[in-house]
Amino acid sequence: MAAGLSAGALALLPLLAASIGQYWPDMPARSVLAAQVEQESGWRVNAKLHTSRELGAGLGQFTKAFNKDGSVRFDAIGEMTAAHPEALRGWSWANAYAPHYQLPAVVLKNRDAYRLIKWASTDYDRLAMMDASHNSGLGSVIKRRRKCANTRGCDPGRWFGHLERSSTQSKVRHAGYGQSFADITNTHVRNVMIVRRPKYQAYFREK
Repeated sequence: MAAGLSAGALALLPLLAASIGQYWPDMPARSVLAAQVEQESGWRVNAKLHTSRELGAGLGQFTKAFNKDGSVRFDAIGEMTAAHPEALRGWSWANAYAPHYQLPAVVLKNRDAYRLIKWASTDYDRLAMMDASHNSGLGSVIKRRRKCANTRGCDPGRWFGHLERSSTQSKVRHAGYGQSFADITNTHVRNVMIVRRPKYQAYFREK
């Protein structure tokens, strides 16, 4: 059951499972959230991405993004605590990396997106779009859906081969990231849903 799992994953999966049980007990595939945490941080509690554009913090890489003048463009922790004041009471940038806030926030952010993505053809596509939303925002996924709906042969209810190919994000490789933002999102979803997920399906005894 633990084959291929890192020490960090084994230490923190019980907390993730408990958070899912508390905040999203009918989540259709818990393995997706575990794979997402691995993709975001490699299960490293103090994982950090810091560029001139953004600061990403912790297991779920919650971000604070900056304008060119250094002012804050958006604050993911602020948004999450405002949306879920009871569940995330006490969370701030002062304790941004704390797993007992990060993992419930991962569950809640994904749950919120999943509930809004009602147009997906299958649960699998819905989970893939949910992951894309975690990476680049629900608005970005909605823009992909709109572009796909206006493209011949593109099915807006499906991710792979459809919304995957309909990004409106920048196609230019950005310094500090190594990929374009369009490629980052597509790689994120493919890694979570196809590459990293199977070992967590075994852990959660999912078919």
